[in-house]
Amino acid sequence: MLRTAVFIATLFAPLSFAKQNPFNETLACHTSNSNPGIAVRLEQYGKVIYSGVAGLANIQNKQQLKLEDVFQIGSVSKQFTAAAILQLAERDKLKLSNTLGDFIEGLPKDYAQVTVERVLSHTSGLPNYNNDPRIRNIWHQERSLDDIIKEITKQTPIAKSGEVFNYSNTGYVLLGKVIEVVSGLTYADYLKTHIFKPLQMNHSYVTKQGEGNTGTIGYTSHNDSPIKVDRSWIYASGAITSTLEDMSRWHQALVNGKVISKHNYQKMITPTVLNNGETSPYGFGLYNYPISGKKTINHEGWIPGFMTWSIYLPENDLYAVAFSNNDVKHPGPLVLDMIAKQLNLSPVPVTNISKDFTKNLVGKYQFSDQRVMAISEVNKQFYAQINEEPKQRLILRADNSFSFECTENFYRLRKENDAVTLNPISLYRGEGQPLRKIL
Repeated sequence: MLRTAVFIATLFAPLSFAKQNPFNETLACHTSNSNPGIAVRLEQYGKVIYSGVAGLANIQNKQQLKLEDVFQIGSVSKQFTAAAILQLAERDKLKLSNTLGDFIEGLPKDYAQVTVERVLSHTSGLPNYNNDPRIRNIWHQERSLDDIIKEITKQTPIAKSGEVFNYSNTGYVLLGKVIEVVSGLTYADYLKTHIFKPLQMNHSYVTKQGEGNTGTIGYTSHNDSPIKVDRSWIYASGAITSTLEDMSRWHQALVNGKVISKHNYQKMITPTVLNNGETSPYGFGLYNYPISGKKTINHEGWIPGFMTWSIYLPENDLYAVAFSNNDVKHPGPLVLDMIAKQLNLSPVPVTNISKDFTKNLVGKYQFSDQRVMAISEVNKQFYAQINEEPKQRLILRADNSFSFECTENFYRLRKENDAVTLNPISLYRGEGQPLRKIL
């Protein structure tokens, strides 16, 4: 389940600041010891760079989060489902060219005819049951897998197979059923037997019903209590619970050919080709698209009460995973800030700034939506104020750049003839619409 908009909205948000060592400092910027929190781990070349946690596992009793706490990881589970399908293919139990109807009886014709391969890559044309108001009215009730399949397959497919990329939790629920039919095990038991136990992921499991009882309580910032969705509905599309260390074990095993062959792992991370020859940003259970000019293999997960993001930069052999027990607090901005510091993706903070830069910087700049950012200097310290919002202290950086505190996203000042602009650079989105200096 995805809430990408939450991630994007926080990219340039200025936050509070705490002076500690670099990664602890970054974690403190994105968390509060009196609110739900985040657990994060970075590793490079097989070694742990940083592992940290801050915030509360339980607000009522003030229980602090711990590094070993378990979190529901939402749609990050899809890479496990995809790997399970590929394991079965390697054992000649199925072919990716098989259709869903080869394994699941009673499916509507439009569902039965799509191939396993198209479902893995979200290019099957199947809808996403999350968007069906009828389902949203009943998904708080525990149901059997077969009953759930009957309900979610009442929706009409949105396109012919191979025509479009359309993220579909419906498809991954059906893949879970395929795993059960082919293996003779429940989805939960299959993962336990063929993935979790062999990799010694001793704290990972599938939440089969209810809302999960991990000791780490999930929250939402809207009204403290997240929406109720029985995990029987989420199933193979996102119902795994795990820990930072277990996710590290998973990543290392997956990329090194210990879960599936390296050939099949390449299938997981290779963008899928559509019928018209264009590519989608998704392989099997994993996204593949550039961030800050670097190839990334990543996935986010949203499930009521929790958000997760895992990302791998193969060129730098850098892996990061972060969990949040607040379903509107995306851990992605924290992860990107840490990655930016590790790989020097942003201009470094500096103290010696040219007079031309500071002279040109002071003034008023207009956003494309007509908001105005006023930049001022007080005792050699620079501040920015957007409309009537509070002033924010700026961090001056190399290359005629600056940022707000507690973020590696930055603005770059450019001057061409008499025109002065500020160009926002997002680690995630790249260069945005420039702000024009008006005074």
